[in-house]
Amino acid sequence: MADTKKRRMVGAIVVLIGAILLIVAAFTPWYTESFSATVFGSKITINANSYPGFPNSNGTIQYTCSGLPTGASCLSSTSYQNSHLNNTGNIAEAGYFMTIVGFILGLIGAIMGMMSRNNARRAGPAFALAIVAMILALAAFGLFAAALPGAIGSDTPGHTGTGPWSSFFGSTNTTGFGIPVAGTLTWGPAVGWYLAIVAFVVLLIGAFLIMRNRKDPEPAAMPAPSTPTTAAPSGTPPMSPPSS
Repeated sequence: MADTKKRRMVGAIVVLIGAILLIVAAFTPWYTESFSATVFGSKITINANSYPGFPNSNGTIQYTCSGLPTGASCLSSTSYQNSHLNNTGNIAEAGYFMTIVGFILGLIGAIMGMMSRNNARRAGPAFALAIVAMILALAAFGLFAAALPGAIGSDTPGHTGTGPWSSFFGSTNTTGFGIPVAGTLTWGPAVGWYLAIVAFVVLLIGAFLIMRNRKDPEPAAMPAPSTPTTAAPSGTPPMSPPSS
């Protein structure tokens, strides 16, 4: 029984780790577009990192730059709404809610799993909450992969050729970010998207451990006591068979 309780506790801790990964993913970029080109002999790189969040929240799109000429500054952080990326912002908002709710449910499930150490009846709700958190993690990174290219295409109606509107990740030779020189544009998922996948796997393992050990083993049955035999008193003559 002690091993079963210990495995339930391990499962609860694993679920807690999965929940923490989800909340970290909620504040980490999920998608990156990067443009690099050589301008006046110097290679410049501009990265646009897209975060989950509300479409009108400033900072959901952040830029990092390297190799800019003296006096040039990188683009300022902005929002999906200000960048006229409303459809993309809706995807980012949905993913944000899924990760936040998944974190909350996973956290509650982990707490319930820890409480099930001394009360096996709490293991069932802990397992259910971990499963829902796992499904939300799956839905979040699945939604980005499936719906983001279409959303980007809707936000850039004049697009041509290959780009973020045609696939979830890839690269092409084109201009970008207002640089009037052809370069290489690459796009694809960032660290937050991968964290959601890891959170899904961790939550799956934790839920499995809780489910596998959700019941305490039945105590072993005590053997029935044997009936003692009564010995004949000392000195008592043996009984002789009756005569015919």
